[in-house]
Amino acid sequence: MDRTFRIKEVNGNTGFQDKTLFVEKKKINLLIVLEFGGNLQFNRIYNNIWKVVKLDSIADIEKIKELNAEYEYNNVCLVHHGNIFSDTSQQKSNWAILFANKIREIKLVISKMGESPTEINQEYVTKVVEKSKLMFAKNGPDELKIKTFLGLKLLIGAILDRGTFISVACKEANKPDFLEELGDFTDKNIKIFGNTNFSLIDDGGDQKVGNLVVKDYRCILNSFLTSEWKNKNGWLYYDTALKETITTKKDLWLFSKGSEIYQLIARTHDLTPNQAKKEGFAQQYYSKTFEAFFIKNWGEAKYKVWKKNTEAIYPEFK
Repeated sequence: MDRTFRIKEVNGNTGFQDKTLFVEKKKINLLIVLEFGGNLQFNRIYNNIWKVVKLDSIADIEKIKELNAEYEYNNVCLVHHGNIFSDTSQQKSNWAILFANKIREIKLVISKMGESPTEINQEYVTKVVEKSKLMFAKNGPDELKIKTFLGLKLLIGAILDRGTFISVACKEANKPDFLEELGDFTDKNIKIFGNTNFSLIDDGGDQKVGNLVVKDYRCILNSFLTSEWKNKNGWLYYDTALKETITTKKDLWLFSKGSEIYQLIARTHDLTPNQAKKEGFAQQYYSKTFEAFFIKNWGEAKYKVWKKNTEAIYPEFK
């Protein structure tokens, strides 16, 4: 990647001059959370996989551009309400809502503009909005939807080959064409995941341990991401290389530590006793809150014994 800097020459010229330098972007796994209520959970777990960023809206294309200027993405996880790409604590008129039909309309508008933008900015957005008004007498894509479209395109387009885009949101894959439309935002070979069921955005539940209660210690990472298993199709993904949507009939588990990003796991409506037990131990094992609670009440020595015993049962936690 090349970037232009204003620097001073050292060989006799003290004036500022433009110099183009090549700067390698850092490759990361990016997790974007849009809901304020879902943000705090990521501070209370041990995590060496995801760079967690809270954004108010994917329609904030300048914020997306700032991230893209600094990073390339091996994987991106977006945690939000289904088809709402902004924090729903904002006024409803500010919600960035986008479905497949509006993506197709915006693509049509852009295709009729007869120019490729040199930069995605407000000036370009205004041009697209003006073209949309000319093409649609009513109910055409407005500025917020166009910005949301461009924000997603900028984000997904920055994912590297063999990466994944995981949309942790409710029921976005009930109509697979939405995942297919997202796949059109990149020319890379990636997988785009969506759920046919309800997904967890925040799982800060309490748990009784003996006569005590540990509060707000859980996280959606290291957990089954489906809160209510009704649709047996489970998680779907669109494979941009195959140009095909794959029905996994499985649930998705995201990791917070180690080298593995996610795992697809077969399940039924209710977790098996072993699945529920493993999820419970995983939530405790990776939780900073649970660790502090345990040490406060029973001491660090006993916590180390508990951790060692847990690793004996689940060596993959290490």
